[in-house]
Amino acid sequence: MIYFFLMEIATIPPIIEGLIFDIDLTLYDNREYYESQKRLLLEKLARITGRSYEETLEAADEYQTGYMKANNGKKLSMGNLFLLGFGISIEENCRWRSSLFNPEAYLRLDRRLVHTMKRLSERFQCAAVTNNTRIIGERTLRVLGIDSFFRVIIGLDQTLVSKPSMKPFYRAAEKIGVPPERCISIGDRFEVDVELPVREGMGGILVESMEDVYRLPDLLMKESQTR
Repeated sequence: MIYFFLMEIATIPPIIEGLIFDIDLTLYDNREYYESQKRLLLEKLARITGRSYEETLEAADEYQTGYMKANNGKKLSMGNLFLLGFGISIEENCRWRSSLFNPEAYLRLDRRLVHTMKRLSERFQCAAVTNNTRIIGERTLRVLGIDSFFRVIIGLDQTLVSKPSMKPFYRAAEKIGVPPERCISIGDRFEVDVELPVREGMGGILVESMEDVYRLPDLLMKESQTR
């Protein structure tokens, strides 16, 4: 069943047992922190290659633009951009992320999110899948105050493939002990977090603001009760 209401698009499976959340710009809305991640990775690349930051940014943007033109507008993840455009392995990219990113400097406890995740975790098995490393995911959830509500966090360093690959989603479903067809993937980017999982038989919810996230318990509890 597909719903269109306000800023939310949802495909809800007949039986809901597991929720698989994206983290960045799904469970927080701090654009400054999110943009700092790209900047820090590009600064590191610039130091290694001996280019200026501006030259490195221009080269990255040119490669991304070329890829999008050749692939019907689809964007590369930062991990794949560094791999294909600059020859930086996923493993090396993960090491950079773990040492450079600092969620504690930008994020803080979100009491409404704590209340939201407490309600959801009482009814559903919750997991997180991130294109960041597991340790950065853990630190992000911890500073937001919601780490205890997630049974598992699957990071880029564990699968070595970025979303929208199904590999991290399947790993998360396996770890929480829920069949994929009874899971819902929840995220802020349709082509990364929702499109492929829905195509492969999972549920999917696109959130466009933290208000959408805060509304999830009421939406999903209602759906569960009517099935």
